[in-house]
Amino acid sequence: MITRSLTRTISIAFITLCTQSAFSETLTQQESDLLAKEDIAATQVLTEVCPALLGNNPTFQTKIDALTQTLLKDLSKTTTLTQLQQDAEYQTALKEARANTKEVDQAEQKMVCQDVIDLES
Repeated sequence: MITRSLTRTISIAFITLCTQSAFSETLTQQESDLLAKEDIAATQVLTEVCPALLGNNPTFQTKIDALTQTLLKDLSKTTTLTQLQQDAEYQTALKEARANTKEVDQAEQKMVCQDVIDLES
């Protein structure tokens, strides 16, 4: 169950990219923003975890940066990552994502990091 938590979080980020318009019809703007913040938090945790598991990997960094920028565009108002880091709701999501990551073994974390590298551009 806990092992699926990080995978679920990352999966939500990828699914959100593909189906944002479908979600927007059923979610309020606040709910949509919260999902985007949780997805961005998950990507930021990957930027903290993956370099230790994969080494310095420019492909990973490029893809995670692109994913983060795409997710930032899903927010209702234009926001940079620096600005978002001041948001209390985002900080809560980031703490939760970090806690979830600590409960996932390194092999699973490495698989998720590799999944980011394998993403189609």
